[in-house]
Amino acid sequence: MYRRAMLTAACTAAFVFAGLESSFAGTINTYQGWDGSQRVGEFGCPNTTTYGEVITALKNATLNKFSFWWTNDNSGGGSMVVRAEVYAWDGTKATGSALWESDTRNIAYGDSAFHEEKFKPGALPLTPKAKYVLFATIDKDFSQCKNDYLLDWGLVADTVYPKGTFVYQNNGGDSSQWTTTPWDVYGSDLVLIAAFH
Repeated sequence: MYRRAMLTAACTAAFVFAGLESSFAGTINTYQGWDGSQRVGEFGCPNTTTYGEVITALKNATLNKFSFWWTNDNSGGGSMVVRAEVYAWDGTKATGSALWESDTRNIAYGDSAFHEEKFKPGALPLTPKAKYVLFATIDKDFSQCKNDYLLDWGLVADTVYPKGTFVYQNNGGDSSQWTTTPWDVYGSDLVLIAAFH
């Protein structure tokens, strides 16, 4: 009975992993490995102002859009202004100039649900198999974070996406640190869907 259970579990794991790999033909998708509730925080002011996921660009390396999932961390109200960024990754930190930066987005959820926040670079060419970091930050708009507003992000185990990981900075609003200071590695993956074409 024990050996049969182990074999069934191994086959199930292999099937799930194969499904994840096949979905990577046009997307990086950790959302499908999420239970809908696991989370990490606290993103926002006054300190942890930058969260991101390191990815490995796909063979069809034109990034079209990507999404993260966020929820309120506190119930006292407030808001923040967020931008999404795409940078090359040198193994410990962002490098070079921004490959893409979103418009500013005001975040002030009035409930406790997770919200998908979708960002659309359009047709951003990336180098196949190279490392990049997709992240969101309040650094450039730090003074507009009101009432110490905080968010939690959807989180999955690091094994869901073996070719990347969740990284962050506690930089207190200093965007110069993105490319000058090594980022912290959390040892999990953010809930992310990144679509390539």
